[in-house]
Amino acid sequence: MRKSVKEIEDVLQSHGYSIDTIILNVMKTFKLKTLCCKVGFQKQDGYSASEIITIMVMLPLMLIESVNALYKSEFQKITAMKKDALYRLKNNEKLPWRALLLVITKQFQHLVNPNNEIADKSAFILDDTTHAKTGRRIEKISRVFDHVAGRKGMKLGYKNLTLGFYDGKSFNPLDFTLQAEKPLKKARHRKEQYKKLRNPKSSGAKRIRECHVSKITNGLNLLKRAVKKGFRANYVLVDSWFSSHEFIETVRGLGKKPMHLICGVRQDPRNYTYNGQSLNARELHKVLKTKGDEKRCRKRNSRYFEVIVDYEGIGKVKLYYCRFPYQKKWRLFLSTDISLGFLSMMEIYSARWSIEVFFKETKQYLKLGTCQSRDFDAQIAHVTTCYIIYTLLAYFRRVNAYESLDGLFAAIKDDLIEKNLAERLWELFDELLQVVITGISKSGIVDILEFKNSAEYLYLKELFENSFLNNQLKNLEKAS
Repeated sequence: MRKSVKEIEDVLQSHGYSIDTIILNVMKTFKLKTLCCKVGFQKQDGYSASEIITIMVMLPLMLIESVNALYKSEFQKITAMKKDALYRLKNNEKLPWRALLLVITKQFQHLVNPNNEIADKSAFILDDTTHAKTGRRIEKISRVFDHVAGRKGMKLGYKNLTLGFYDGKSFNPLDFTLQAEKPLKKARHRKEQYKKLRNPKSSGAKRIRECHVSKITNGLNLLKRAVKKGFRANYVLVDSWFSSHEFIETVRGLGKKPMHLICGVRQDPRNYTYNGQSLNARELHKVLKTKGDEKRCRKRNSRYFEVIVDYEGIGKVKLYYCRFPYQKKWRLFLSTDISLGFLSMMEIYSARWSIEVFFKETKQYLKLGTCQSRDFDAQIAHVTTCYIIYTLLAYFRRVNAYESLDGLFAAIKDDLIEKNLAERLWELFDELLQVVITGISKSGIVDILEFKNSAEYLYLKELFENSFLNNQLKNLEKAS
């Protein structure tokens, strides 16, 4: 009969009914409950914060877009928790979501890089994305410009300014702010927006105050906070929006070992000193063309100039003018690491693309930006939980050698997403029943009542019950 028990274990594992291999085991590895307690998360309505966050984190895996949708779906029985417990957690202004995300990413780095080695191409990456919304009454909603949409790019929503950490292999989100830009046009609409009284010292109030601070200032604050928390990198990678003199100068002064900055630069009136002459970017480009210093990079199939200049207040920097195939305009890049040739600079700067992939994957698979709650605290909670599950999946992907989040979702889709709960339960019951019948016939036990009182039956019952998600959620309390 013990052989049949082993077969039942194989059935349970083959069905992938235990999503703990993807989420819960990773949470145990990360010690989620310990991290929640460490940063100050408290129990909500008798449930630990880790239990509630587990539910919130798993919603995208079940293709559920909101808490309300969970309790209308076939997955509503996975927990006895009422939806008000989740809503109260999301709307709680006191919860330190920022600190939780930072310690989870720190734990990721500790797990994959226990010796705290700094990779040659490690970098902080800063960029923003648009979260379009449909409700004018959402707190701090504004009109934001989406450059992807072109001239008619004004949308209702938030700008999400995110700082990520690239360790040479994986990208992880570290911190973010939700930015408001232009206010709603009509005074009536502005009055109708949701407002909430908060303790000025609360985490939620601090997040609200960040809304109207410039992206450059917020970006520098995100970097300073990450360095203070112990994250170390060799480079900071940004696009031309963040290439102001103030930003470059501040980045060069961060940390005990100054980081280098690589960024795109606008060809604006700012001046650089070259051979004793003060020239702006366009004038310098003409001088280089006249001298005939143009080079060609076969690997990148591009033409380029590179020149070391003096940038007032910062010192020597290297400028790279380059033109890629099918582009009429020359692009300009700046590096404070003057030892880098054009190809080396481009190889490092190309890591900035990882944040674009991150935005695409979190929006496509984890429903980033889809929260329609009017409460700004709920918006912060939504983005943070999306970033947490991305970090957990990134760890699972890294240790299991998945190339992308797309590949990981494809691997779990058949068992977790496409089949509804009833279909999966029936398949599981049908296979288990067949194993039990085979086991009874081989053991010679004919009396079903006698079998029900046997130790084997009790063991099978325990094994079957422990395979269900709600029991795994309860076990998470002890395991983490």
